[in-house]
Amino acid sequence: MAKKVVIFGANGFVGGEFAKQFVEKGDSVISISRTGEPLGNESWYDKVDWKVGNALSTGFWTNYLKDVDVVIDTIGEYQEDTNENLTFEKVNYQSAVNIADAVEKNNIPVMAYISADDIPGANKRYISTKRDAENDLNGRKFRTVIARPAYMTTADDVVDSNEAHHSLPVNMVVSAVIGAIENEKSNKTLSVSDIDKFNNVNA
Repeated sequence: MAKKVVIFGANGFVGGEFAKQFVEKGDSVISISRTGEPLGNESWYDKVDWKVGNALSTGFWTNYLKDVDVVIDTIGEYQEDTNENLTFEKVNYQSAVNIADAVEKNNIPVMAYISADDIPGANKRYISTKRDAENDLNGRKFRTVIARPAYMTTADDVVDSNEAHHSLPVNMVVSAVIGAIENEKSNKTLSVSDIDKFNNVNA
C-alpha cells in the first residue's frame, strides 16, 4: 500500500535520495524546506509536492503533516554559521524537536532522523546535539528509525574500506532506513555496520 511521506529537505543531498527512492516505490512525497523546489530537471522532481517551510521555528508548515504515514528529517549542520544564527543546538536539535512535536500532534506513526556516527575528530557539540535529538525522539509515542552514518558519498562512488567509520554511499544509507521503516516494529538505530549488513543482504 502506498504511503504518504513528508521529507524535510528533499532538495538536499540526502533528502533528495529519500525522495527519489520513495517516488520509485510509488509513494506520495511532500518536501518541506526553506527554499522549496530545487533547480534542475531530475526525472522525479515533478512527482514531489514542493512546499516552503522552516522547521527551525514552528509555523504553518505543520499543516502539511496531516494524514501522513512517515516523516523523514534530514536537516543537519556540520559547520555552524553563527552569522546566520545557525548553531548546532538550533539546527541539529531544536529543528528535530519542532518536527517531533508536529509528528506527535498529528499521530504520525514513524519518524526517521539522520544522525551521525561518533566520528573521530568531529566537533563534540555537533555529535552531542545529534545525540540529544535522538534521546528526545526515542522518548516519543511514535516509532523512530535513526541512522548514524559517518560520511556519505554519491551513489556512484565505490567505498572499499573496513575502517569502523568508513564512508557510505547515500543510496545505501537511505535504502537501509527505508528497510527499517517498513520492517522494524520498535525503535531502531542503524550504525555504519548495520547499514553495511542491510545492503549486503539485499544486494
